[in-house]
Amino acid sequence: MPERREWLVVPDTNFLLVPGQFGVDIISELSRVLDVRFKIAVPNVVLQELDVIERKARGKDLMAIRMAKKLAERFEVIDIGEFGRRPIDDQIFDFAVKNEHVVVCTNDKGLKKRLRERGIPVVYLRSRKILELEGMLG
Repeated sequence: MPERREWLVVPDTNFLLVPGQFGVDIISELSRVLDVRFKIAVPNVVLQELDVIERKARGKDLMAIRMAKKLAERFEVIDIGEFGRRPIDDQIFDFAVKNEHVVVCTNDKGLKKRLRERGIPVVYLRSRKILELEGMLG
C-alpha cells in the first residue's frame, strides 16, 4: 500500500489570531475537517507580522497576538519570502501555487477566492465558531 502523503497546512496571520479572538481550538478543528495526514507550518513572514502588530496592540488584541505567537512555537517555520517586500497574502498564494499538497488557512475573502480559482483547498472560520474546508484533498 502506498504511503499517504502529508499535507502542509499554512495559516495566515489572522487565522492564528482565531483562538485568542473567538476561543476556537484550531488544532482540534483542523483534525476534524482534514481527513488526511498533515503538519502545520507557519510562514516566516506571518511570524514577523505578529511581532510588528504586537508592538502596537493593546488589551484583547494583544492577548490574541500573544496567544497566536505561543501557538506558532509548536509548529515548523517555513521560509516563503521577505517581510515587507510584497503583501503577505501574495507570498502565501505564490507558495501554495508552487508547492503540492498545501492547504491554506485564511479568513481573507480575496485570498480565499484566488486560491480556490487555482484549485487550492482552503480552511476558514465559519460562524465565528467552527472551521470549514473548501476544496478537495486529492
